[in-house]
Amino acid sequence: MKNKKSLLVAFLTLAFLLPLARLSGQISDSVIASHIKVTAELVSHYVWRGSMATGSPTPNFQPTLAYTSKMLEIGVWGSTDFAGSYKEFDPYIAVTAGPIKVTFTDYDWNLYRAGYFNYYSNETGHMLEGSVGYTGPASFPLSVTWNTLFYGFDKKAEDGKQAYSTYIELGYAYGPASFFFGFSPWESYYTAYRNEFEVVNVGVTLTKALKITKDYSLPLRSTLVVNPSGGYNRGDYVHLIFGITF
Repeated sequence: MKNKKSLLVAFLTLAFLLPLARLSGQISDSVIASHIKVTAELVSHYVWRGSMATGSPTPNFQPTLAYTSKMLEIGVWGSTDFAGSYKEFDPYIAVTAGPIKVTFTDYDWNLYRAGYFNYYSNETGHMLEGSVGYTGPASFPLSVTWNTLFYGFDKKAEDGKQAYSTYIELGYAYGPASFFFGFSPWESYYTAYRNEFEVVNVGVTLTKALKITKDYSLPLRSTLVVNPSGGYNRGDYVHLIFGITF
């Protein structure tokens, strides 16, 4: 049964990609290139929503490959450390309409747990998430994002039921600074499934463009993270992260 399901997922993937490949041959290279997003970031260590994602603070390389249009973005984000002990692969689909953005993400950093194409709820390493965000105008750049994991590896320890872990973040941009305040409203992955409401991610990101040539500058960022709860492992209280975007 598992093999049949894996074959079905592979077949559906090919059925989706082949028409795109055929269409790409009918469109000029310049038009295709204008819709392709390729970025990469090198970070001193990888912190996600207040907790360190990897087992130890090690540098991570984080590429993105996506197709974009006016309202739609379909892509894959990933993260890999240099020791080869951590690997993450996250396909996503995002739709933006004015100040509202809706995103569906398939997280998987447990790639070796049960095979990548295994989506059985009690076996899979995947966690599926739905997100809704609002970004205010330049005159008042306040943002609010609601993120809920609704399927997969996100299970309560006591009964194995879906935890529906939720992370809510408020943000405010002021010049090169972006302030954020994130919390979990109930028992969740972010509170190590122990407490209900907890503040888990507070801090600020500062950005700067390092001029390399007349026409090219290298984006740099530094992020200070404070997690009053101690993070998923109850020991991650503070982080200072440096990042370079290529």
